[in-house]
Amino acid sequence: MSVLSCMKYLMFIFNVLVFAGGTCLVGVGVWVAVDPAGFQDIVAAKAVLSAGAYLLLAVGIALSLLGFLGCCGALRRSRPLLLVFFILVSLVFITQLVGALLFLVHWKQIQPELFLSELRRNYRGDEGAEVFSTAWNTLMVTFSCCGVLGPEDFGNGSRFQELHPGMPWPRACCARDGLLQAGELLGWEQCQERSPGYIHEQGCFSTFGRTLQKYISVPGTCSLAVLGIEIFAMFFAFCLYYNFD
Repeated sequence: MSVLSCMKYLMFIFNVLVFAGGTCLVGVGVWVAVDPAGFQDIVAAKAVLSAGAYLLLAVGIALSLLGFLGCCGALRRSRPLLLVFFILVSLVFITQLVGALLFLVHWKQIQPELFLSELRRNYRGDEGAEVFSTAWNTLMVTFSCCGVLGPEDFGNGSRFQELHPGMPWPRACCARDGLLQAGELLGWEQCQERSPGYIHEQGCFSTFGRTLQKYISVPGTCSLAVLGIEIFAMFFAFCLYYNFD
């Protein structure tokens, strides 16, 4: 088998995987956006999630289109299709590179004040059934943190304090015998008294910051792998384009 034939079939296999991945994303995006028995209540309650669903759908369609163009260009030895594929992958590559650079430059500039104001205005407590309160309860229990900056976030002037004037902070801020919300509190009275070991003093903003710094290598490695695959895809498309008649 010649080098050109090997590159042709590698190009085809790569784009079949891209097409399959894009199709899966389209399916998930459609499900999140329209399934009334699944995510519809969440999407309707939070515009950001709705936008995320349609973004997922758009990315899936784009990946499926790229995979289709790459497969057809390689199998049909079509120079126009390979050229379009090369241009589109180049645009995606540049966009991802610019986005990664902007994230690295600006992510440390994100301030907790916006999250704090949203929490004080919308959080309703442990029994809150709406998406915002449920999500915050899950986050605080799972990550063993309390509020955005700490237990003081639930003090005077907050929606939580209006609804629960006798409670200094929600039970989600208290230590449990397990990570799940079903875990028993170690001691509600001790938690109210702010006894060490019974309450999570650390705010979720700093907890997420430490977690991000600790595991930044994982998304970083995945991003570099994706960029590397795109470089190889452009290289293969470029070589096939100039060697096909």
